[in-house]
Amino acid sequence: MTYIDTGSMPWQPNISIIVEGDDITDSVRENLINLTLKDYGAGSKQSDQITFSVVSPDMKLPAKGVKISVALGFGNTLVNKGTFVVDSRSSGGSSSQPRIIEITAKAFSKTNERGHGTLQSQKTRSFNSGITLGDLVTTIASEYGLTARVDSTLVNQQISHIDQVGESDMNLLTRIAARYGAVSKVTHDYWVFTPRGSDTTVSGKPLPITTIRPDMCSDWRYHDNSDHPDSSKSGKGTVVVSYRDMADSGRIKTLAVGSGEPVTHYPIPQKDIEGARIIAGGCSAQSKKKLTGMTLVLPATPEMMPMTAEGKITTSGFGSVEDREWKIASLDFRLSEQGFTLSIELE
Repeated sequence: MTYIDTGSMPWQPNISIIVEGDDITDSVRENLINLTLKDYGAGSKQSDQITFSVVSPDMKLPAKGVKISVALGFGNTLVNKGTFVVDSRSSGGSSSQPRIIEITAKAFSKTNERGHGTLQSQKTRSFNSGITLGDLVTTIASEYGLTARVDSTLVNQQISHIDQVGESDMNLLTRIAARYGAVSKVTHDYWVFTPRGSDTTVSGKPLPITTIRPDMCSDWRYHDNSDHPDSSKSGKGTVVVSYRDMADSGRIKTLAVGSGEPVTHYPIPQKDIEGARIIAGGCSAQSKKKLTGMTLVLPATPEMMPMTAEGKITTSGFGSVEDREWKIASLDFRLSEQGFTLSIELE
């Protein structure tokens, strides 16, 4: 059985793992078999997670629901990757094999341990007209002990009356986010609500851009899902939203964005044209999702460690179609006997 070589020398991959204030890094490092950290963008419904396997005859399995703080890097330069909640744990072995434990922790666990796990519970309630997106997300996030992070372009957006009927809070905010071309995601100790494809962080800072060339990759792949409509471009699809024109005796009218086929009708009429414009813009932003994509696999380096999902990548030297600016949809940091690698999904 091969163990991973980690340590404090500048060229060595290194880790830090702290469970509820108890630093278990040395115990993990000594007999580490593999470690994977998955970082998903806000558009994904999946939770960021870390999984690691260790050979140990006596390491205690952490309780489900406890928090694990993780940092990755090289030598003494580590990058904090956040706090995760233990979601599953297992152990096994045989007469000829040592005891191996595997632990998976997620940015927000859906287990019922330690107060987590009501995100999927269905609720029936209403929110009055005039509430802002910022107040709505803050109200819901606080019910789970989370901190709301709403983008500055959305935080003061007032919304109309909302009925939540037999619907989970997770689904409610996902549904509302879609109206405004935004994404809603629970990650670590935050409930994030941000525009899809934004060029800035939730706090308004520009997203960092990294350039990647073919000679940096051990493998790469480009794909084009041409059948997916993109109503932001002429001839690539149309989004139609109906609304009431109060200046014309409340008649129902329509607002169309884009052109050509297919034509998509938003099912809920809006109270005025401003509301229709917001919804149409949101549908247009959503329609851009996954039109094209790239997968890059490359050795992890110290310069790559600060990368996070939602960051920006510029590809250069791959081809006239492949070279462009992308957003990171997800990242996989993998530490194994094959080395320290990074897999990047772009959209």
